Amino acid sequence: MVGEDIDRLPAAACADILAGGPEWAERLRRPARFTLDTPFTFPGKGVMRLMVESDGCRVRVSEQGDLLRYLESQGLDPALDPVVSKTVFHAMKGVEGAGLGGGEVFMVTTPEGLSSGLAGYIQTIIEVIGLRHSKYKDALVKLSLEATADHRPSWEG
Repeated sequence: MVGEDIDRLPAAACADILAGGPEWAERLRRPARFTLDTPFTFPGKGVMRLMVESDGCRVRVSEQGDLLRYLESQGLDPALDPVVSKTVFHAMKGVEGAGLGGGEVFMVTTPEGLSSGLAGYIQTIIEVIGLRHSKYKDALVKLSLEATADHRPSWEG
């Protein structure tokens, strides 16, 4: 909502959550909404900041669309390139509760599950940021070759 103040928590708070601090589960058992700086950055674009929202039972974490905008700025637009789209989708399938929607990559978990789930969520985002240099590079190359093979004239085999 416009004009609504949202607490912005520093990277130290992210480290506390990742360390499994029990105070975070307790805090998220009540409605809460805040942004959380991580110790990571989008190269040349700034801090990776997450939006954390809890209704007391479920916690939703989102990168607020920054990942997809970053990929677009690197010429890897998932909306235009099915190989990149499939790669991002495949990467997020490995994170329990993760999904793609509304231009965001998000994760839904419980207050108790946030500490353990957040590490995998952040790691996957970092891997996708480094798409050209990460373990997904082989997947990109393979999907590109398959896409090319599917469009060859029948006489080429």
